[in-house]
Amino acid sequence: MITVEIQMEIEAPPETVFDLLADHTKHPLWDPHMIDAKLYTEGPIKNGSKGITVAEWRGRRLESDIYYDAYDRPKWVSGGITSSGIIKKGKMTCEFIPTENGTKINWRLEAEFKGFMRLLEPFMKSTAIKQRKETLEALKDYITKNK
Repeated sequence: MITVEIQMEIEAPPETVFDLLADHTKHPLWDPHMIDAKLYTEGPIKNGSKGITVAEWRGRRLESDIYYDAYDRPKWVSGGITSSGIIKKGKMTCEFIPTENGTKINWRLEAEFKGFMRLLEPFMKSTAIKQRKETLEALKDYITKNK
C-alpha cells in the first residue's frame, strides 16, 4: 500500500477550486490525462454518489470506478477508487482551506494495488506523485486562464 500527500495553493476562492477538483465529471475540462467521466447516480454529487472515470495512463486506457463518502462543499471531499488491473482499492481525500491568496489544497491518496503491481509500489508511488502534481498544476492553469 502507498500513501501520497500533496499540498498546493491556488489563487481562487475555495468554491471555484472545489467545484472543479471535487466533481470528477469536470476533470476532462482541465486534467490532461482524463478522457471521460460520468456519474451513475442521479442528481448533483453528494455523499453516496458513484461514477466512472476513463483516463490515459502511460499509453493505456484506464477505467476507474469511484464513489463519494464525504462531500462538504467547499471544505472537504473523500471517496474510494478501484481500477481495472491496477488499484485493488484506494481512498482519496481532499481538504480545501481558505487562505489570504485563495485556497490551499491538501490532497491524499492511499492505494492498495492488484497482483504484480504490488511489487512495483515504489515506482507507483513516485509516478502517482508526479502525475498528481502535474494535474494540480493543470487545474491551476485552467483556473488562471478562465478567471
